[in-house]
Amino acid sequence: MKPSDIIELFNDGEWEKISKFFNNDIMTFLKFSVSKGFSSRLDITNIPWNAFEENDNLFDFLSENGFLNNVDYDSLDDDLKNYYLEWWLNENPDECLTYLCDNILTDVGVNSKGEYWLRLRDREELVVFFDNTGRDVTAYDLAKGIFEEDDRWYERFWDTTDNVYRDVIDELDDNNLQVLASRILKEIGNQDLNIEDYGSDFFHELMREQGREDFFQITNDVIYDLIKDEEAMEELLNGDLDELKGELYNIHSNAYNSAYETECYNLVYDGLSEYFSSSITDEVIKSGDNVKYTPYIKIRDFYDNVLSFVNENKGRAYSDGLLEYHESYTEMMRSLFDDDVYEKIDFRIPDYPDWELVTNNINEYFSEYI
Repeated sequence: MKPSDIIELFNDGEWEKISKFFNNDIMTFLKFSVSKGFSSRLDITNIPWNAFEENDNLFDFLSENGFLNNVDYDSLDDDLKNYYLEWWLNENPDECLTYLCDNILTDVGVNSKGEYWLRLRDREELVVFFDNTGRDVTAYDLAKGIFEEDDRWYERFWDTTDNVYRDVIDELDDNNLQVLASRILKEIGNQDLNIEDYGSDFFHELMREQGREDFFQITNDVIYDLIKDEEAMEELLNGDLDELKGELYNIHSNAYNSAYETECYNLVYDGLSEYFSSSITDEVIKSGDNVKYTPYIKIRDFYDNVLSFVNENKGRAYSDGLLEYHESYTEMMRSLFDDDVYEKIDFRIPDYPDWELVTNNINEYFSEYI
């Protein structure tokens, strides 16, 4: 049999008929083809896929000997595509990834710095990265509500405190203590107050210090001592300063709920750092009176993600093992999560907000309310 006849049989998919001449070894046959100058004539799509499984350097050999000169990704059989991508990613990663962005995973773009950015139709697409297992509210549920800006993800806390002295006044910084002191003086300062209406020891002692009978005054020189006395302040909050008490309750409620919302937002957006290395950036496109916002986020390791998909799906006979089946980065990642190649973002959702964050909010909001 002439060498050219052997090549034609191989190109017709008849490897079984000629394999005996080469001890059933595809590498021996390929070296024979090189020796006869038939590299450019050989249809490599007829190389059995398990040959690539058994020989990690097979594509290197094909490339070095001209077999790939007229070959591209689209021309390959499905069985070989992931083996080819594995080789291409190692041989020329930038070229390979750019090809994938331009032709297959079209929701990913590369900038002049070589950074890969995911282009989103909307932020809700990112929920695929969050874990949805669990009995109550999951990381997925929380992310979905936040990305969709759906208020239903969050049920406001009511009755956040039963003691505004302990939970608000005791937490005030020096500047806000001055604000509180000014408010009290404005309401009841420098006026005669009848001791018969007050039971706290603070007021009785104050009356004696002021050398008066039946009356006392709250003045600038005693205001901070008053604020430090919990019993006296609670008596005032339940009486003369009842309106102030209501405002303190509002401050605590809003500070508490805002802290919880912030903590949940941070859990979701900080969680994205596992797979992304930037915050979400909105590209603004104006067309006449119309404004369109397209959110982008930088992918932390696009190369590794694609390589993981390729390695996971080499030799798989199903269409969902090909990148073109998924078409987008998020769907590619969904398949990797389903195959347990990567773990989804997960976290414990707190039952209550962080105390320090609540305190910071109280001091931030205080002067706006009082």
